[in-house]
Amino acid sequence: MSIRARIEDALLLYQNERYEGAFLNALIAVAATARREYPDNSRDRECFENLLDKKWRGVLKVEFRGELQTIPHIFYKWFRCELVHEGELPFDVQFIKTDNMSVRAGGKLEYILKISHGWFKWLINSVIETSCNEKDFQK
Repeated sequence: MSIRARIEDALLLYQNERYEGAFLNALIAVAATARREYPDNSRDRECFENLLDKKWRGVLKVEFRGELQTIPHIFYKWFRCELVHEGELPFDVQFIKTDNMSVRAGGKLEYILKISHGWFKWLINSVIETSCNEKDFQK
């Protein structure tokens, strides 16, 4: 299967409101794209975060679990790693059903990181628009 197949699976899951699976497939496509973009770097996290940071320079940082973290780091550590290694998102991460790109880092009493569905499209576009994937996504 190709990176394109991961994107197609992600979109199919998203359309059927299977958001964790949709995000996981999109994150797998990002990881595979990052490996393709940086073949000489053996550090998955570094490749993943560099790809998203390079593609979307200046992406905001949010406070989560007492630290200021970039969105690429949040997607690697708290989405990708948790879904792959634990089979679910952490208890303090939730989705917001909106197509815009928003993030809410809740303070007292809630302490929940809320990520909008718009970030799903951001991940998809990060894969589709990366030049190393040009052949996979030709029209």
